[in-house]
Amino acid sequence: MYENEEYDVIELREIFQILKKYIKLVIIVPIIFAVFGALISIYLIDPVYEASTTLIVRQNKDSNEEINITDVNLGKSLVYTYAEMAKSNTVLDNTKNALGLSEINGKAITVSPVKDTQILKVAVQDTNPQLAMNIANTLVEEFTVEIVRITKADNVAVVDYATLPARPIKPNKSMNTAIAAVLGEMIVLMIIFLKEYLDNTIKTEKDIEKHLGISVIGTIPNFNKGGKQTYGKIQSKRGSEVSHSGSLQENCN
Repeated sequence: MYENEEYDVIELREIFQILKKYIKLVIIVPIIFAVFGALISIYLIDPVYEASTTLIVRQNKDSNEEINITDVNLGKSLVYTYAEMAKSNTVLDNTKNALGLSEINGKAITVSPVKDTQILKVAVQDTNPQLAMNIANTLVEEFTVEIVRITKADNVAVVDYATLPARPIKPNKSMNTAIAAVLGEMIVLMIIFLKEYLDNTIKTEKDIEKHLGISVIGTIPNFNKGGKQTYGKIQSKRGSEVSHSGSLQENCN
């Protein structure tokens, strides 16, 4: 079924020849994209800071009572419940009012349990590092008050308060620069290979045999160009071209 079908196979050597032909573009374009990526990360994207604090969910027991495994497991299960409560509208509104803010972006606040512990981590992201720290600390305070109001139990305590973040977590300038460079490389390679694929002009003996069905029995060196060979044509000093592939076939016949 597939005996008479012909396939275009690109050899590894041909790929290297194509890349060598456009080596300047392959090098320069990714560098240009990388520079643009770095400039955008530095000047156009606002830095985002993150402040975080931690809470522990414990069991209310007298000092002389022992804590068993059941109490620990209960504390772990409460962590997930409290994580949802920490982002409730009531806690967010109380935090907003306490800080005198007009609005708090709930999507910039994450409350996540630390795996296999009774600890909750509250992280707040904002372009203002001072505001991020204030929101994180105020939110945990309002949350502990709300827990006492709802559960009538004082079983949540702050482990660490948030500190002023020194460095932004976003944007990642190095990663953005690398991504821009890779994107530029992919685009230029796609354009190069697409151009070569759509180019149906005859350049080598293989092209002559493939597209014209004529066997090449010899090549004529072009002494006017430092001994470089020209396939399928003779080039005069004036640049005029005369095809000889057909005449060679007639002489052979």
